[in-house]
Parts: sequence; C-alpha cells; structure tokens
Amino acid sequence: MCAAAVLSPAAAFAENENEKELKEDAVHRLVESHDAALSVYIGRVYVKQAALAAARDLLAQKGEAAGLSRTAWTLEAPEWQAAEHEMMQGVDQIIKVEVADPAWVKAAWSVLADKTLNAEEADEIAVHFESEGGQLQRQVIEWFVGELTLQTYTFTERLKYGVPGSEQEMRDLQIVTYERKGRFPPIYDLSKYPNAMRFATRDPGVRYFKMMVMQGVNAVHVYLEKSADEARALVRSRAALADPHIAKAVAQGGTRGQ
Repeated sequence: MCAAAVLSPAAAFAENENEKELKEDAVHRLVESHDAALSVYIGRVYVKQAALAAARDLLAQKGEAAGLSRTAWTLEAPEWQAAEHEMMQGVDQIIKVEVADPAWVKAAWSVLADKTLNAEEADEIAVHFESEGGQLQRQVIEWFVGELTLQTYTFTERLKYGVPGSEQEMRDLQIVTYERKGRFPPIYDLSKYPNAMRFATRDPGVRYFKMMVMQGVNAVHVYLEKSADEARALVRSRAALADPHIAKAVAQGGTRGQ
C-alpha cells in the first residue's frame, strides 16, 4: 500500500498545505529578486502621455466647437495651458499610487510564475538568481522585458519622445535605462557559468524566460492600459473646467475670421 493511501484526511490536508506554503515562498523569493524599474518607469511615461493626449483631444474639440482658430488655440496659448492644467489635476496621484510602486509588476509576475512553475522549479530559479551567473542572467531577462515593452509602445506610437508635459517622466526613464544598461559589461560570457548555461538551454529556465518575455510583457501592458484608462476617465470628467478658459480665449478674439 502506498504512503498516500494510508494518510489520514487531516495528514493529507497538512501535507498539501505545506506544499502550498513552500511554493508560495519559492515564488515570492523568485519574483522579489527581480528589478521591475524599467516596467515602472515606462508606465509612468505612458500613463502621463495617455492623460495628456486625452486632455488635448478634448481641448481641440471644444475649441473648434467654440469657433477658436487653430492658429490661436494651441498648446502655447495661455488659456489652453490653464485649461489643461485643471483637467490634469489628479493624474500624477494616479501614477504615484498605481504605477510608481513596483508591487503591481511583481504581483502580475507572481501570478504567472505560480501558473508556470511548480515549487521545486520556482525554488531552483530563485536560488540560481542568487549566483553570480544567475544575477547576470536575471538582469538580461529584465532588460528584454523592458525593451520589448518600450518597443511595443513606441512602435504603436502610444508612447512618444518629446511630448510637452511629460518631460520629467521621460527624463527619469532615460536615466533608469542608462543605469540598467550600464550594469552589463561591454562583453559578457555566460559560458563560464555552468548553471547559467543549464538555465539557458533547458527547463525550467527556458520555460521561465519565454514566460517573462511573452506573458510577462503582456501582463505589464494589461495593467498599464487599465491605469491609463483611469487617467483618461479622470481627465474627461474634468472637461467642463476648461469652459471658462475657452470663453476667455473667445473673448480675446481668438475665433476664426477675427
């Protein structure tokens, strides 16, 4: 008779709970070893620019409806800037609460790791990432995830360089990017680390890498889109605050034909 057959229900439950706790601990150690800074700073830029785009689309529409000329009603107009400032109130708080803290990234990756790995595999990777070769390999994965996320947003023009109003967020992203890139030696050779070569050529390493650069990137995108939608909704809810500034621009002669 096998050991499982003679276990009492209470003993079997305790064994299952112990396995669950061991897996939770392994997944936690694995995910906490990751540096999520690139995903966070990309998110700060994206959500800020999404809110700015929503505000500017609304202001352009409202200005046109009021008869303001396109040459007078621009980002440089003092009344536009005042209206935009009011509509953007609260966006920085959304970014601070929902994006700036990397907990959201690690929570998303934890869910994926829990689905992809068993307790032994999660522990194996967590321990590997503590080694010299494993730390370098972990940084390579984080760089891939950041690069793929950034490419996704820039190629689809959802994130752009040189957008007025997002200069600080873009500058912060560039600094973090240069810092992370600077951690890599100009030429690095993983072949001198047998554990790194093993991780790169067989499971669970191969499976984990694929998870991060595919599902991990998508999880970041899904979360940031939710946060961007919240920022857009906030901006739109404050659209009426622009009306006095538009009325002032009209009164000062900014309408078409004047």
